[in-house]
Amino acid sequence: MPVILVVTGAALLAAAGGAAWQGATTLEQRVAVYDRAELRRPPEPDPLPPDRVVQPVRIRRGATFGTLMSAYGLPPNALREAALPFYDLSKIRSDRSLSVAWLDGDPAPVQVVYDIDEDHTLILDRGEGDAWTAHVDEVTYTSEPGERAFVIERSLWQDGLDAGLRPMDLVRLAQIFEYEVDFNTELKAGARLAVVGQILSAPDRDPRFGDIDAVRMQNGDKTWTVVRHVNPDGTEGWYQRDGTSLRRPFLRSPLEFSRVTSGFNPRRFHPVLKRRRPHNGTDFGAPTGTPVRVVADGVVERAGWAGGHGRFVKVVHEGGYATSYSHLSSISVKRGQRVTQGVLVGRVGATGLATGPHLHFQMWKNGSYVDPMKTKLPNQAPLPKGEKAAFEAECAEHLPRIEQVWGE
Repeated sequence: MPVILVVTGAALLAAAGGAAWQGATTLEQRVAVYDRAELRRPPEPDPLPPDRVVQPVRIRRGATFGTLMSAYGLPPNALREAALPFYDLSKIRSDRSLSVAWLDGDPAPVQVVYDIDEDHTLILDRGEGDAWTAHVDEVTYTSEPGERAFVIERSLWQDGLDAGLRPMDLVRLAQIFEYEVDFNTELKAGARLAVVGQILSAPDRDPRFGDIDAVRMQNGDKTWTVVRHVNPDGTEGWYQRDGTSLRRPFLRSPLEFSRVTSGFNPRRFHPVLKRRRPHNGTDFGAPTGTPVRVVADGVVERAGWAGGHGRFVKVVHEGGYATSYSHLSSISVKRGQRVTQGVLVGRVGATGLATGPHLHFQMWKNGSYVDPMKTKLPNQAPLPKGEKAAFEAECAEHLPRIEQVWGE
């Protein structure tokens, strides 16, 4: 080794510095000069990471996670087991994003990514020995007070989206007032809404509402102003200034959003039978498969085929009320089953005497048909005892914000 250093010393002159090299008279001195020069050399750059290739996977209706992963040579059972503490991948949805990733030079996928919702992403990574691990990335938001206000000229959906609300926010608003207003039939052009709450922001994300604190809605000559309050049992309630709850034993509609195609009419002309026949209910036009929810707690009296009603469910409620749901494409309950308000009883269809997909909704009071859209339904209990002071503080904080937004 010393011989090599002496022979190549001239070639290293530029690296070590000519004067220092020439001034070194012994082998040890020249080696020291060389070592100092090596220390001054910039480090070699780290090798570039292998290229990552991501392939989006389209989730078609009816597709299973196992079928989708098998197409890429991935082990569905191992992936499901790794993900199970966070999410059940047998319940993937067609409106969510799914992707598979490879690294350059590796023929087998190394990662699977599934968006559980808009704030949570499930990530599965392949490790040593082809073992899979999972974790969930959650978006971190900052929160600050904010508001939105808009007038409904076309529909809650269109005008709400234009005002900067998301579909999820609009569903929440419809749910708040679903005991007072049937958004399918009773929402009038010119209705106004004002919403105050917490606006959440995060990099690469559109701002959105977190908690909604208070809402005011004017529909025709009626106005409601409600404040959110979390009850002792953890349930969310919406109360007017006097502590009256908007929640009632009966929903105004079995569908969240739809349109009325035929109302209650004792002398209606039947489009299939071509003769006058009482229409003892309300028809809601909606696509096949639209969820149908029971409007109140009760017990299923009948669930099955019922002649011209097709697939049919009837539920008996307290207070002498009963409701039924006709022309369903599928039924989700059984006779004798106890159901709670909002539970899925079936899906919209066109079974029986029906010209197209719709829901025929009927209501009885003490054995007689009543118009479900006009019947005055029972009221709900007021604010729970012991919660008045907390609710008053919430009103003092949020109602001035509503007044300010409403007056702008």
